[in-house]
Amino acid sequence: MKVSKNLRKQIIIEIIALIFFIAVIFYAVYAIKKSHKTDVSDYEGYVVVLNDEKVGEVKPLSDGAGLEQEGLTYTVTNNNKVKSSYKIVVKPNTTDEDILKQIRISTDDLYIEDLTSLEKTNDGYIITTNELDAGYTKIHLIKYWYKLNTDSKNIKKDLKFDFRLIKEEA
Repeated sequence: MKVSKNLRKQIIIEIIALIFFIAVIFYAVYAIKKSHKTDVSDYEGYVVVLNDEKVGEVKPLSDGAGLEQEGLTYTVTNNNKVKSSYKIVVKPNTTDEDILKQIRISTDDLYIEDLTSLEKTNDGYIITTNELDAGYTKIHLIKYWYKLNTDSKNIKKDLKFDFRLIKEEA
């Protein structure tokens, strides 16, 4: 009789532990899937974190509505030992000028510009240039949308952007 009570107690403890471990595994899978849109990279002494989990489909908006979007955050940390400058470059997944002329982009909610009016490099379009002291971090808020009057034939449904950091030479 005493053995069976201890055995039941042990089985109940093991079932509770098993349920706990299953819950932990489900949570880990959920956390991994949720963080798949955050990209961390190291580039020439800079640590860059790109978080675009709140960015949806690019659609035609007025400038005011475009600024009301969540946007993406591009966090740059200078791990160099000296103050240095960098550029953030955006490269769209299309080269069609008719589409590119319709894209508006905002950096840090300060400037709204046509993508094609920005300085062009081999890697794309320079959206901002900044100088950062050693050990400091700067968070950029980037938003993009099509002009409100964009013709539907100039809308690319699968428009994506690749953001890159380029360290400027001193």
